[in-house]
Amino acid sequence: MGVVIGISTPLRVAAVATAISLPLGLALAWLLVHRRFPGRRELSLLLTGALAVPCPVVIYALLWEDTRLPALTAAGMVSATPWLVRAGRAALGGLDPVYRNAARSLGASDWRVFWRVELPLVFRAAVASAGLAFVRVLLDSAAALLLAALLAARRAS
Repeated sequence: MGVVIGISTPLRVAAVATAISLPLGLALAWLLVHRRFPGRRELSLLLTGALAVPCPVVIYALLWEDTRLPALTAAGMVSATPWLVRAGRAALGGLDPVYRNAARSLGASDWRVFWRVELPLVFRAAVASAGLAFVRVLLDSAAALLLAALLAARRAS
């Protein structure tokens, strides 16, 4: 009897992980670009270091005898969020500060400046990076599920 792996689970994992990672990644990118706080450098190093860890390693560590959807989604978020933070930092850091300063001088709060000024300017970069993160998580979760199914089939025989 052969092993059949459907595409619906990796699609769901990639969609949910990307949907959660996009606002989280943009928030972390905004925080790293606009705020100075203790631990900022360490957070930046942690997010950059997460780029070096291959997603199958993260998925395998979280899957260890656990093939439930939340574990896969958490692994996908660990894989997707650093890519979104990196793209968000580049996009937000590349904005001309004149726009932000003009909005702040007119009395806009940081929240309003982000939603009305910065987000529309970085929207294309955010969507592009979300697409790349989606594809990465999709491929890696499909590979991890295939590996898990093959190991299960081997144990059964």
